[in-house]
Amino acid sequence: MLIKQFEQDEFIPIPGAYTLVNSQIVQNKSYVKKDLISNIENISFYSDNNFTINFNNITDREKFEGNITLTTYPKYSAQRDFFGSLFSMDKYAKKLIDKGFKKIVETNLELLKAQKIKDKKYRLIHYKPDNNYYLRAIVSTDNYYDYNNSIAVVIALLTLYKEIKSSGIAYDLKLCEYNESNIRMFFDTTVEKELEGIGNVRNIVEISNDEIKREALRFSGVCTIVYDVNKKKNEIYIKPRDIKSKILTIKHNQKPANGLKSLADFENVDNVHKELYEDIKTIKKIKDTEQIKFLIRRKIDNAKNEDIKKFRVSILNELTKTTTKNILDLLHLFNNIQVLANEDIEASEYLRYVIYEALINKK
Repeated sequence: MLIKQFEQDEFIPIPGAYTLVNSQIVQNKSYVKKDLISNIENISFYSDNNFTINFNNITDREKFEGNITLTTYPKYSAQRDFFGSLFSMDKYAKKLIDKGFKKIVETNLELLKAQKIKDKKYRLIHYKPDNNYYLRAIVSTDNYYDYNNSIAVVIALLTLYKEIKSSGIAYDLKLCEYNESNIRMFFDTTVEKELEGIGNVRNIVEISNDEIKREALRFSGVCTIVYDVNKKKNEIYIKPRDIKSKILTIKHNQKPANGLKSLADFENVDNVHKELYEDIKTIKKIKDTEQIKFLIRRKIDNAKNEDIKKFRVSILNELTKTTTKNILDLLHLFNNIQVLANEDIEASEYLRYVIYEALINKK
């Protein structure tokens, strides 16, 4: 439906588009995603003393290189999701696994096998370089449409190209964060507004995709604040929570035809960015920058977010050793702590949220 609106040989004039597409081609050669439906009776734990989730009595052997049994290593939130779906025992199981209580973990599994538990579909990733399988998530067995990262890239580029042709606004791929299941693409626009006494605000369209969660493909309004420190131009990304930044979404349970109709909501982009600009203008009223820094420090110190915990010590150290005298110092400090976590796409997104909340909502 979307692609039919363009000529076959049309060139998409978005700088960075070729690199973006090529990155997904390379990624897909290393990571092969496969879904496996299994009941709990065919699951076991551990490989030696390492916690693994093992799938036994596999019937679709051709799909898994002839293997009857697969040893998988939980990745990201997979362990938490696995046990969370079993009577919310994720915290209990984590404590047992972390303390090395292997026998208790295995005994709990045997007790669970006596219960009537529905078969589940597991998203496995075969990582070619080490030839290991990783458990990525549990996905729905009903009404699940696979809007994967490659599809997201195509939809993103075609949607923005359509907007270029209709509005004349140019887009440029400014930043891309991705792993084998998630991608976030940040497209800069030609729209920039003055932020009095500080610098400028640039409108950014973030197009993200999560192959696991219900909201698969999401278009969001984001802004960067451009400012000068020591005659050098800097830029910091900030983003409000989902409701305020949302332009449109396509969910995993939406049929492709219905999902593509949602792209018409992209016309909301101007309204989202206007509202964000009005919010950002208020930061020039901040007098006590150390108080705003304290808000961030408290959030990081008390964060339950597992992704940000990995960077907690380094971020708190940066916040502690740096004193801010004005808003430019504060923005530069926040920019520096974002750099500390830029290797993790979830931690980076979390920081954009908390920085926005501290600067705009003072909380």
